[in-house]
Amino acid sequence: MIGLVYAGGKSTRFGKDKATYHVPGLPATNIELAVEKLTPFCQQIVVCANEINRAHILELVGQEPAVQIICDIPPYDHHGPLSAIIACTGHFSTLQDYLTLAVDYPYLTKDSLAVLARTSNSYIATSQHNHYSLAHFSVSNEQVTTWVDNNDDWRLRSFITNKCVCHPLKYRSSNEFSNLNYREVDLNEK
Repeated sequence: MIGLVYAGGKSTRFGKDKATYHVPGLPATNIELAVEKLTPFCQQIVVCANEINRAHILELVGQEPAVQIICDIPPYDHHGPLSAIIACTGHFSTLQDYLTLAVDYPYLTKDSLAVLARTSNSYIATSQHNHYSLAHFSVSNEQVTTWVDNNDDWRLRSFITNKCVCHPLKYRSSNEFSNLNYREVDLNEK
């Protein structure tokens, strides 16, 4: 299985780069935590960074033998997670199994990720939110680029549910599924 970390966002609402941010009280930066959580389940981990945070991410996790740092590729760049999926799948010639994790879920536990890793064609959902960036699916580069070219639909939700036919893996709502869209979230008590 290939781990894919979405780490290329602009972090506009958060105000700082979320990938390289170190949440107070946690043992490492968000990117280090994401890689550590994926490592038990994935033979290779691909981190999709952006041009601005790529060098810092390389310093933090680039020395890990199973980790590869990439950026979006034209003409499919700057469209969020689907751009990352296209860039990642372009490194593999065949259909692959992917376990995806957005870098802004620092409280996600390895136990929840283990269940997701064991459940093909799924994404994590709570009563309050569907977490499409926490997903497990199989896809090839040809399939994802054809999807985008034919549908002109860059929404991760549409791709995950319609193309990959993923189903919700239901969890109770908790801080574990809080993502860091705003800096105030990082002060939540665990």
